[in-house]
Amino acid sequence: MVNVGILGDVSVGKTTILRLFVKYVEDKTLQNKFKTGEASIVKADFSGEATLPSKGDEKETKTIHPNRVVFRIGDKMHTLFAPGGDDRPLVRMGITTVSRIARLIVAVFDVSRDIDDQFEFYSAVRFIPRTIIVAMNKADLLGKEMNKKIEEIKKRIADYFSSKRQIKVEGFYVTVAESNEEFQDQNDACARLILDCIDTESADKRA
Repeated sequence: MVNVGILGDVSVGKTTILRLFVKYVEDKTLQNKFKTGEASIVKADFSGEATLPSKGDEKETKTIHPNRVVFRIGDKMHTLFAPGGDDRPLVRMGITTVSRIARLIVAVFDVSRDIDDQFEFYSAVRFIPRTIIVAMNKADLLGKEMNKKIEEIKKRIADYFSSKRQIKVEGFYVTVAESNEEFQDQNDACARLILDCIDTESADKRA
């Protein structure tokens, strides 16, 4: 069993990545496209989501308790944890717990937002494994210069983790967690990064 922690600042798309992965399992996309063999969702717990009061028409949703997805591939079960990203004590407690129990951390960034602001979230996380995977999410919002901007952001993220935290980024995945036919490769990357995380042999080397 491999525990994977999906971390990131507020509203970078952590929960959306989880929900897309659940969809891929339930509609057999994971099994058919990635040839995983039999897969199933054992439990999908999104009860940590809370809708906050808002003055406008749009309601803001934040993760209070870590969301959790338990899934099985073959005879092995794995768990994905996605805590919130803000500074409230209860949320920070969830972040600390997940960062300690996870075999591997997926650091999620919203590439359409200022990256320096998002580094502040990771600077406040005391324990992160020595290798991580990075999801560069919401790539569809970058427009025509997506590829150029992705390369620039990728370098900044790698430099931050290596110089500030002495952490190696083992892999970058450009993702779009909202189902979008125009960005099918980026949708698929949400599932591919999780499958790479639970690769047992590689996970043991990272621990």
